[in-house]
Amino acid sequence: MDMMPGRMAHDPPPLSRAGAPSLRRRVLGLVAAMAATFLGCAALALWQVQRAAEREFAEQLQATTRALALAVDREFARAEALLEGLARLPALKRGELEGFIANARIAAEALGLPVIGVAGPDGLQRINSLAPPERLATGLPAAPEVMRSFASGAFEIGDYVDGNDPGRARIVVALPVRDPDGGAPAWALGAVLPREALATALAAQRLPEDWIGAIVDRRGTVVARTRLEERFVGRPATEDVRAEMATGAESFVRRSVTLDGVGSIAAYARAPRSGYGVIIGAPAETFDGRRRDILVALLAGGLPLAALAGLLGLLLVRQVSGALRGLAVADPRISGPPSPAPAVPRLREVEDLAAALAGERALRDEVEARLRERTAWLEAAQQAARIGVWSRDLRGGGSRWSAGMRRILDWPADPADADAPLPAGTWLAYLHPEDRDRIRAADAELPADETAERREYEFRVVTTRGAVRWVHSQSVVERDAAGLPIGLLGAWIDITERRALEEAREAALRQRDLLAAEIHHRIRNSLQLVLSLLLLQSRRATPETAAALRDAAARVTTIAHVHRRLYESPPELAGDLGAYLAALAGDLHRSHTANGEGTGFVLTLAEGVSLAPDSLPMVGIIVAELATNAEKYGAAPIRLTLARRDGMIEIAVEDAGPGFPPDFDPTRSRGLGMRVATTLARQLKGSLVVDRAAPGGRVVLAIPEME
Repeated sequence: MDMMPGRMAHDPPPLSRAGAPSLRRRVLGLVAAMAATFLGCAALALWQVQRAAEREFAEQLQATTRALALAVDREFARAEALLEGLARLPALKRGELEGFIANARIAAEALGLPVIGVAGPDGLQRINSLAPPERLATGLPAAPEVMRSFASGAFEIGDYVDGNDPGRARIVVALPVRDPDGGAPAWALGAVLPREALATALAAQRLPEDWIGAIVDRRGTVVARTRLEERFVGRPATEDVRAEMATGAESFVRRSVTLDGVGSIAAYARAPRSGYGVIIGAPAETFDGRRRDILVALLAGGLPLAALAGLLGLLLVRQVSGALRGLAVADPRISGPPSPAPAVPRLREVEDLAAALAGERALRDEVEARLRERTAWLEAAQQAARIGVWSRDLRGGGSRWSAGMRRILDWPADPADADAPLPAGTWLAYLHPEDRDRIRAADAELPADETAERREYEFRVVTTRGAVRWVHSQSVVERDAAGLPIGLLGAWIDITERRALEEAREAALRQRDLLAAEIHHRIRNSLQLVLSLLLLQSRRATPETAAALRDAAARVTTIAHVHRRLYESPPELAGDLGAYLAALAGDLHRSHTANGEGTGFVLTLAEGVSLAPDSLPMVGIIVAELATNAEKYGAAPIRLTLARRDGMIEIAVEDAGPGFPPDFDPTRSRGLGMRVATTLARQLKGSLVVDRAAPGGRVVLAIPEME
């Protein structure tokens, strides 16, 4: 070996390069990075846990407000039910107001309504359960809610405002009473709902002592409160809450400050029927204090842990550095008298490294032994997976099979024949008769088809023992330097078990289809039985009951059409809303024509509009109800339109009749069909509106498109 100038043969090699980072610096940097990562991950995990807890609490808080909002609506519903019951008293229908108010006072006081009154369309009260006759004689005006009930023809709910007695706030509810001929309302019943009824509903929630709950009317005035009620009832809610209410929000959760100056996390929910709101506030200090506690705990536990990790890192660096230096001093390449070995701690890893360097040859032998062992393991794995490898020489015509190929065909396992060449066409003799012509034709094209780099087939073979097996054959083309095909390299995979499973699965699918058809048949028969029973009962009922039973039978027929179109549509049309509506329109036309009232439909259906299959029945029922209403109250032709607009699906049913009354509102309709259609539209997260701009009657259903 050549020696470098100016260096003796016994000089030791340099132990380090100038400027190279030391092991100490690297280990300490690693320890610092790990400590920082640990603290960061711990902080992130604790923060996420806290955020999740806050979200969960906000959801629970909002659920509580919604439940209380429904409780508020129940109080107004009780009042409405009472007024509806009083409206049916014979004394009121006969105009005997004195006798009516005597009976009404008993029922109203039993249900907690202290004041009952009757007013006429002129806006004056005719009688009042508390007002003296002389005051009525002077012309006691009715509450605005009473006059609104005359205009709307529906139950009206007032806000918490002053009534006829200044300084005495109250909540007035009113219900119009129509005359027996069905004309305009002849009377209006009014009642005062005690504020204490809402306060009782609020107290029944049993909120924690440090929480604050309140009920506000539609203007944001406090009607009931869990704390300091006498101070804040009648006052407006906080400005931020009223600002959110002004946006029309049904519910929200936000940080706020209560009327008595307490920071809180407030949840709001609007009662769907009355429009009154419920506010529940939990102290914000609970969450802020929890965050501070988590930060303090993290610092108190993390900083000592980081210091301990640094100390352990220093000790580790000292041990490893000393051991490596001792290994360098004991380097056998250093000639001359040995230097005294420094006193350093022993490390098993360093001693293992020295033994590995000294036994390099033995390690190489061990690696070769392991390689042979892995080769044997690979062969065993191929045997377990039932894979066989083959090659074919396209020029000489010979082929070679691995032991796996011989096992697939049940050949004798003779190791001496493992590498013996075979005639190229040997495998063709084992093809199943039903697959032989197909595979032979494909194999004959191999030499001529120079573009085929990879081929795959599945076919059956008959083994030497007469067993039938399915194999999946894969092969690639080997080419010479000029690009000409010179050979094939491929493998057979025994897929007999997989094909058996596929056949079993197909049989199970066929069985499932038979069961589905049977279920559909039974549902159809059950609906037909219900329809027959309704029609049979209508023949023996009174005219009014018979009409109701016929309406019910018509809806059963509609449901049968919806079910039939949903479950008898071909799979490729599943979810196609246009095809579904076209078929349903045909069913409805045939049904109406059979009843002597059908006029047919004019269809304008956009293509490519899809909807989730579980939403199709609800859409079908809505369209059927709207089409039935158009048949009853409109005029031909009836148009059914499907369009897509701004991420929404719009379905319109239009007739050429006189249209809807100016004050008609689908959400307040008392007709069963329109109520059913409105309810289903809400379940679809959509809306049902009357198009006033249309010349006839036009109702539009708008629902979100499927994501």
